[in-house]
Amino acid sequence: MSSLRNGNGHRAYRRKQAQLKRRTARESLACAWCGAPIDTTLPATHPMSFTADHPDAVVHGGHLVKQELAPMHRRCNSSKGDSAPVEIWEAS
Repeated sequence: MSSLRNGNGHRAYRRKQAQLKRRTARESLACAWCGAPIDTTLPATHPMSFTADHPDAVVHGGHLVKQELAPMHRRCNSSKGDSAPVEIWEAS
């Protein structure tokens, strides 16, 4: 997995992740897993901090950059793991 994080597309993924974090803060997007709001100001190690999820897990052939990322809490992303599909919620 470390080769994925430092390999081709890593910088593009980080830019896409940062863009989603800014959009999540600006539009108050909810967690795609639990539907609760995400506080983007929490430190990255906090269980309820922002993470960007790949709907198609990278370890199962999902592309690092070529898929739409979903905002999630770190805890929700961990409990989702790499098995379940994600439904993206839009604030109305």
